[in-house]
Amino acid sequence: MGASSSNPLEAAGPIAQPIEIGVLHSLTGTMSISEISVKDATLLAVEEINAAGGVLGRPLEALIEDGASDLQTFAQKAKQLLLEAQVAVVFGCWTSASRKAVLPAFEQSNGLLFYPVQYEGLEQCPNIIYTGAAPNQQIVPGVNYLLAQGKRKIFLLGSDYIFPRTANLIVKAQLAALGGELAGEVYLPLGSRDVDEAIAHILAVKPDAILNTLNGDSNVAFFQKLREAGLKPQDLPVMSVSVAEDEVRAIGAENIAGHLVVWNYFQTVDSAENRKFVKAYKARYGENRVTDDPIEAAYLGVYLWKQAVEKAGSTDVVKVRAAAKNIEFAAPSGMVKIDAQTQHIWKTVRIGKVRSDGQIDEIWNSGAPVQPDPFLKSYPWAAALVPRQISVGTRASLIGLFVILVLITWMAVGVGWMGSVEMQNYLLAIEAVSAAGVPESAMAVLVQQTLAVASRTQHLLLGALVLSSIAGILSCVSVSAIIRNLGLLRETAELMASGDFTVRSPVVSNDAIGVLSSTLNTMAQQINSLLKGLEVRQRQLEERSRELEVAKNAAEAANRAKSTFLANMTHELRTPLNAIIGYSELLQEEAIELGEEEFVMDLASINLAGKQLLNIISDILDISKIEAGKMTLFLETFDVWKLIEQVVTTVQPLVGKNGNSLSINCDNIGTIYSDFSKLRQALLNLASNSAKFTDRGKITINVWQEAGKVSSVDNSEELLTAISLCEKPAMLVFQVTDTGIGMTDDQVSSLFGAFTQADDSTTRKYGGTGLGLTISRKFCQMMGGDITVESEFDCGSTFTIRLPLMVKSEKEVEGDRAIAEIPADASSNLDTIVVPIEVNKPIEVRSQPLELPNAATVLVIDDDPDARDLITRCLSKQGFRVRSSASGEAGLQLAKELLPDAITLDVMMPSMDGWAVLSALKADRDLANIPVIMLTFLDDKNQGLELGAAEYLRKPLDYKRFAALLSKYQRQ
Repeated sequence: MGASSSNPLEAAGPIAQPIEIGVLHSLTGTMSISEISVKDATLLAVEEINAAGGVLGRPLEALIEDGASDLQTFAQKAKQLLLEAQVAVVFGCWTSASRKAVLPAFEQSNGLLFYPVQYEGLEQCPNIIYTGAAPNQQIVPGVNYLLAQGKRKIFLLGSDYIFPRTANLIVKAQLAALGGELAGEVYLPLGSRDVDEAIAHILAVKPDAILNTLNGDSNVAFFQKLREAGLKPQDLPVMSVSVAEDEVRAIGAENIAGHLVVWNYFQTVDSAENRKFVKAYKARYGENRVTDDPIEAAYLGVYLWKQAVEKAGSTDVVKVRAAAKNIEFAAPSGMVKIDAQTQHIWKTVRIGKVRSDGQIDEIWNSGAPVQPDPFLKSYPWAAALVPRQISVGTRASLIGLFVILVLITWMAVGVGWMGSVEMQNYLLAIEAVSAAGVPESAMAVLVQQTLAVASRTQHLLLGALVLSSIAGILSCVSVSAIIRNLGLLRETAELMASGDFTVRSPVVSNDAIGVLSSTLNTMAQQINSLLKGLEVRQRQLEERSRELEVAKNAAEAANRAKSTFLANMTHELRTPLNAIIGYSELLQEEAIELGEEEFVMDLASINLAGKQLLNIISDILDISKIEAGKMTLFLETFDVWKLIEQVVTTVQPLVGKNGNSLSINCDNIGTIYSDFSKLRQALLNLASNSAKFTDRGKITINVWQEAGKVSSVDNSEELLTAISLCEKPAMLVFQVTDTGIGMTDDQVSSLFGAFTQADDSTTRKYGGTGLGLTISRKFCQMMGGDITVESEFDCGSTFTIRLPLMVKSEKEVEGDRAIAEIPADASSNLDTIVVPIEVNKPIEVRSQPLELPNAATVLVIDDDPDARDLITRCLSKQGFRVRSSASGEAGLQLAKELLPDAITLDVMMPSMDGWAVLSALKADRDLANIPVIMLTFLDDKNQGLELGAAEYLRKPLDYKRFAALLSKYQRQ
């Protein structure tokens, strides 16, 4: 009898110690975009298992380590988990490079790694259980799907590390065997966002589809640039093997919607297990989180390990590995099983299309779980990829046939030898019997026996002859097949040697000849792709050289005649853009009227692109005019609040695009005497910059008035250099504050330079010419104010515009300078000093207001046929009668004949320009009272109104507002 313990704690048994497991993923660096969510899925499974009682009655305790997207860090952390913490198992890694980096540590320590991501295959390690897809469960069926859809010309784009390069070796062998074509192959450094060259290559070779093996942040830049290049999914589909729902969130659904992905699991899988999994994941980490294939593979990996441990009754790696064979689990993706031979998972293959909400619709699946084939043994074309797995069929067949022939020969010889010996013995016996006088009956028996031996020998020799004939036929067939395959291989090699790299040698087996054919095909395909790539590069270099030569000549011409060049460029570039913008607006209206909704967005994109290009041209021309001293101000009195309202209305869509909020503080400011359009342009630039560089933040526009005071004033650094003691005028302050990316001191110091942004990376990410702030500051300085900036990196920026309430014209500025130059001792003789200044009142010079009769006649004078057509179509819709003229002289003659109710007039026309026509109209008594509306690209409103124009509108016109302007004055 054993003694029983009286201690209740001892009687209850020892407290269960937790089982420590390792979780090793990149929580920082470029791969954290994908791996953090996989780590979260692992921890969710651990929490669920602990809540259900743990493993073997013991809770799990996860030790989390950060691989930091660095291979050395992965290897170091793996050693720490296995040797120092001595964890029972490790769940982790994403890239194949990180898996191979930690593999030596697992082999040396006999550890066990559950690897949750699809990979390139061609590997099998007893220390790893692969819960992600093997190549035949993702890459191979993905390429087969593209080929089945008629996408024969495939471009390969990947990150520069193990998985993409090995995966693409498989794809190239598959394309070579199945009649596909390698359009091109480009690799980017892992995490690189510089994808412009890759996009240019794709545009040049024009593939049918792209197979994308990019990983990490590179996908974000690639899909954004692909969309910006105008490459739509229906024209150029991209099939990604490393982009799932979690990556779609970072890329932006608007950038990747319509493209393809190939996995074994989507969040949209319709099963009870998946609904339960998705609900638990979102409940644990937030409704905005998504599940995807690696997340699900990490989750099911923990449950498979739990089942193996409980089956083995131990956490010992050897026992767990043995118990894991053929274990099944009802996973969110469906029933899965650990393959006993390869330690990979049987998985269903799924191909999906990304939706606009970031989820993925399944468009194809394999129907049943696919057995893992990491070495692609069932694909003859893949034999060359794994030399150690090559079949020796050719050698074996030839050696076998030789052995059979030798055996048959030896059998025939043996049978003949044995028969001859027996017959010799019988003959000797007959001879001896004959000499002894034996009866004839005994002699007959010996003869019969001799004949039987001879007959048996003949039959055996006949059988040997038949066998040798069959072996000979088989030998002929086998040798003929070998010779035929070698002949095809030789013909293919000769054609390739002649320069034809499009030919392919048939791959009919995975023997040595099949391996040679597959290798030759892949090599030819690679050479052909490289040659095409060289041709593309050569064309690009030639085009670039021509562009540089043209640019050099244009720059030299511009230096010789800058002002003429600017005038011509204004007219030649803006005129077709005006037509593009105008026609796209009219076509949008007609498309809506006709119910052709599918064209509306395309036309809106054309309109937006035209306006963006026009803004760029305007910025360049503005900065050139400023530097040339030809920029003028149009001063008028306007309400500040109306200005702010216009700015807010214009910038609101950009604010909402990045999820920002906008608040305005502008109370009872009243009016300002300034240049409305230039101040509006400066405020729009500041507000749009804040919206562009702020994501889900806050933008505030504050406006207030600063009282004037007596102080030493230093006006604009370029326009006002005189420093004097005078009364500082009242100033109006416009302040735009955001919570965006902010800037460093070095970035702020170069901020207002022409053609610069904060730095090159900012320009690449956010776009822009870098002229906006330069032009805005120049405008403010022209109006007697300035722009200042305060910023803190990663916290936000504040831009402040200060302008006088009463902006002075150049004459008034010169007058101030003259007063400042009066000697100090002249104060006693002020009555004798004549100030050569005349104070200018803010008077607007205008002709009579527009007042048009019903069904008024409007004469359009413009040398641009598109402009005439657009104005005619627009006004005709509003009930006006429209006549047009292509020149100033003909327009004057037509005006005298028609006596129209209103005239629209372009400025830049050959022979007789708009100013001359306007002067002639106002000089003619019969025509002087006809209201003239100037429609031009020139920013010279002052001259137009001084010459008697009723309105001055700049192209490109908003034709709806233009028609409404005329209709407003039309009498009903």
